[in-house]
Amino acid sequence: MKMFESVISSTWSIVTSGISLIIGVLSWFIVFLYVIFIMLDYERLSKSFHRMVPPAYRKTVFRIGNDIQRSMNHYFRGQALISFCVGVLFCVGFLIIGMPLAVILGMFIGLLNMVPYLQLISLVPTTLLCLVCSVDSGIDFWVIFWECMAVYCIVQCIQDLFLTPKIMGKAMGLNPAIILLSLSVWGSLLGFLGLIIALPLTTLLLAYYDEYLTVVSHRDEKHDKPDKKPAT
Repeated sequence: MKMFESVISSTWSIVTSGISLIIGVLSWFIVFLYVIFIMLDYERLSKSFHRMVPPAYRKTVFRIGNDIQRSMNHYFRGQALISFCVGVLFCVGFLIIGMPLAVILGMFIGLLNMVPYLQLISLVPTTLLCLVCSVDSGIDFWVIFWECMAVYCIVQCIQDLFLTPKIMGKAMGLNPAIILLSLSVWGSLLGFLGLIIALPLTTLLLAYYDEYLTVVSHRDEKHDKPDKKPAT
């Protein structure tokens, strides 16, 4: 009886896990289809969205939308360049220490770097490759593992101290302190989504803040300036 219950329990767990896997695959497939259909009808949807905005608010809404689009374009271009440089650095570092699949692993880490600090997920496949390399070559696992950690630390220092301030600071017009602060704040508030939108959103907020202060200061100067009476 107990054997029968254990067989039913294990069978049921396998069935439920298989159903969950199928549902997950179908969900990603549906999202992929939605993205394709949206890309095919993007022009028509964009025009429809323009007509949905009330005429009184169109100028403001479109200006904010154009600013967001421009900031996101600058951000993704800068982040793509940083990710490519990080991937190349990881490839070189892994090749130096004799890591298997060094180029594939390095470019994979660079791709993950499109979201700041997401490359930490790559520690799992890196550890597995260190284990495979240790078994295949006979080298101590911990020697290879700590060499890989040294590559991670060196590349991360180069990225944080040189690549991100130079490339992203030039693209977004932010200094390194603001970049690190915005990533920390928005990342803690919104998670990975916050890390993606941190720099564009910070740039927009600072731009509109400066614009608002400029408008208010000019208005106050005009208000405080005494009226000049014409000479008689």
